[in-house]
Amino acid sequence: MLKKYGFYLLAAAIIFGGQFLQTSNLVRGKPPLINGTTLDGIPAMPLIEKGPGFIYFWAEWCGICGMMQSAVSAAGLDYPQLTVALRSGADSAVAEYLHKKQLHWPVVNDPHGEIADRYGVKAVPALFFINADGNIVFTSVGFTSEWGLRIRAWLAGLI
Repeated sequence: MLKKYGFYLLAAAIIFGGQFLQTSNLVRGKPPLINGTTLDGIPAMPLIEKGPGFIYFWAEWCGICGMMQSAVSAAGLDYPQLTVALRSGADSAVAEYLHKKQLHWPVVNDPHGEIADRYGVKAVPALFFINADGNIVFTSVGFTSEWGLRIRAWLAGLI
């Protein structure tokens, strides 16, 4: 019995340790400026100036990002969001992907990872939760459920 619980404790330590290492470099506080516009021509920063809301870094080649699409879409109906397509090709390729997957997200393309670098993103999916003052108060790397998105955005609104 002790071996069984020891295994679970070790697995939890690895998961949470990995999560800490992945999020330790992510920016908190005032979000770095995202210059330019979304693929639809909307200025990016006003979309997430005031929260609660979130910035979602994703990639078309990321399998976990694909599993999160419906959650991001659903939470984005209730909370301001901005998404950043990391190293997913030219604007036309990202737009084609969004159309094919029927995703109606405000997307800034980051083909060379320059925006991701300013945010400290080393892996996708990565999320930044913004409070009412426009500051990043929570970050996350890896899979997040719709409830996980909603709870963090709600909590960001309380801070």
